[in-house]
Amino acid sequence: MASEEDEDPIWITDNAPFVVVTDPLDGSRNIDASIPTGTIFGKYKRLSGTKLIAAGYVVYSSATILCVSFGLGTHAFTLDRTTGDFVLTHPSIKVPPRGQIYSVNDARYFDWPEGLRRYIDTIRQGKGRNSKKYSARYICSLVADFHRTLMYGGVAMNPRDHLRLVYEANPLSFLVEQAGGRGSNGKSRILSIQPVKLHQRLPLFLGGLEDIEELESYGDVQQKITPGYEV
Repeated sequence: MASEEDEDPIWITDNAPFVVVTDPLDGSRNIDASIPTGTIFGKYKRLSGTKLIAAGYVVYSSATILCVSFGLGTHAFTLDRTTGDFVLTHPSIKVPPRGQIYSVNDARYFDWPEGLRRYIDTIRQGKGRNSKKYSARYICSLVADFHRTLMYGGVAMNPRDHLRLVYEANPLSFLVEQAGGRGSNGKSRILSIQPVKLHQRLPLFLGGLEDIEELESYGDVQQKITPGYEV
């Protein structure tokens, strides 16, 4: 078992058939502001995106929602606070292939590469492959931004080498692919990237299939400049 909060894995038993990973509290810096937070988890046969067999997240907001996939679609369950049961409320989620929302911290616009700036400028003006103008929605809580994208379509992204492949990028990419979307590092499929270390970081772009394909077509979308900020 491995946690984003711990440098080293926890060995529960020798020769165990599975590896379980978790980001126990995503968006923790937002707690004092009462902004939604979440938990991300994944279950691997071996530590590779192609060997991920189950993944999910819980978003803690106006409702507590568990979203999970075992490789046969993506399904969401809502906590019934009167009984303590999670009730299936969103079976077989399908992310729209194209949305009208992008989610990114665009205060960093001038640190982005030209390709990403051109992409954002284009979709905001309705001059991309979708003639409708896109709106920005950014919570700075990965689970919350991803959950909205899964429901409504569009793109949720962090273009820096910031998010962890094993704990965050792979599980969420598994979920969005099972819902018909795509997870990308801006150039290639997330689940095809072989981890070289436990806490490996990379850019992450999640969303509807057509939106991600359009973003990738701009080529230079990975931010390499990181002038001292953490978020």
